[in-house]
Amino acid sequence: MMRKAVIIMVIAAMAIGGTITTSCKKKTKDPTYPQLVGTWNGTSSQAIPIQVAVASNGGDLYVTSVTLKYSRGPGDTVSLHRYSSDGLSMLSGTSFYVVMDGTAPFQTVVQGTFRTDTLKLNGTFTGYTAEFLPVPGTYTAFRSK
Repeated sequence: MMRKAVIIMVIAAMAIGGTITTSCKKKTKDPTYPQLVGTWNGTSSQAIPIQVAVASNGGDLYVTSVTLKYSRGPGDTVSLHRYSSDGLSMLSGTSFYVVMDGTAPFQTVVQGTFRTDTLKLNGTFTGYTAEFLPVPGTYTAFRSK
């Protein structure tokens, strides 16, 4: 009889311990690449600044802001800025794609891939002239300290 009581107490203690452990677990997951969170500043192939911001939302990484300027020709610079605290684009691994403006097929887009080993962001963008001719470019950015 005493042995049954001890076994029941051990089982009860394990059940209570399991309940406490389960209720103390984190509700959100850690991001896969926490080193990508922050603001990334760089320069385009047109020698014009670009900025990309990354945030963690529930453990998922999102591009939340992009500021892009590009030249459509001499004296004609386009400035675009998109922001959403919920995220403009969820990262697919270490890559993203953001539509900045326009109507398909003439949409200005920015895409990029983060290098986790060098903390470098490399990407491309495509804008359009007033005559709907493509203005392609590349950029490199680094996370601000």
